[in-house]
Amino acid sequence: MLDFKSISISDKSSYDRFRVLDPTNGSEGVFATMFIWNEYYHLETAQDEEFFYIRFNIKGKAPAYFFPIGNGNLKIAIEKLEEYSRARNEKLKFMLVSEENKNKLNELFPDKFSFTSNRNCADYVYLTEKMISLSGKKLHSKKNHLNYFLQNYNFEYKPVETKELLYMCADKAYELVNKKEKNTNSFELGAMKRYFNNYFDLSQKGAVLMIDNEIAAMTFGEKLNDNMALIQIELADDNFRGAYQAINKLFCEKEWADLKYVNREEDMGIEGLRKAKLSYKPEMLVEKFIIEEK
Repeated sequence: MLDFKSISISDKSSYDRFRVLDPTNGSEGVFATMFIWNEYYHLETAQDEEFFYIRFNIKGKAPAYFFPIGNGNLKIAIEKLEEYSRARNEKLKFMLVSEENKNKLNELFPDKFSFTSNRNCADYVYLTEKMISLSGKKLHSKKNHLNYFLQNYNFEYKPVETKELLYMCADKAYELVNKKEKNTNSFELGAMKRYFNNYFDLSQKGAVLMIDNEIAAMTFGEKLNDNMALIQIELADDNFRGAYQAINKLFCEKEWADLKYVNREEDMGIEGLRKAKLSYKPEMLVEKFIIEEK
């Protein structure tokens, strides 16, 4: 039977080896995303020769699993999770499942599971070229804000490669999060602290825009697969008009121009965030499903 244990930073190297064999377009597919939100998800991990398994233990909800990660015998992997669930008198449930994996599961176990699309968790994916150029009528207002920033501020783009700059980012990020009129997720600050405390071990890329030795904007992410980058954090000081558009453009231009797509994660059902993500005119949404044993 599978042996689950609490997730730790030491799991990253093993997880990444399995992920190389089973790439995804979904933001949940990187170790950092799961690791920094562990205060909410309470994740446990297990592995065998062919798959890496992740168990969610969200407070107040039934335990669930991430779809097995690997490229071995998927039927056997699912049966192992069934066995583990039955031993705990639980029905097998999966979260954040891609359409491709949903179809695989339905082919292996027809009529055994129910499938529910989760719009709030759908990732927004954009053409990198469009994020750099902001061309076209639909992005005209974004381009205006960008041009204002480029023409009116004496700024410097700096990759986050030193502990000193990372600490500055952490302090600024906590300041900006605490300034929000309504903190839409009580775990957001904890996730950011976990992120910055483990930044170098998580193998992330980051950049800031500096104006008079002050951080005007920052962004962080990583390569999701050979075709797509993932942006995990993007924050800007509202006192600098166009800072969001500028950090978005420059980060894509300097770090991800060789990749076709940029994934900017989900909106979590937050109305303002959904409006903002839609305003950049995504090329596609990566749909995700909740799957439960009938």
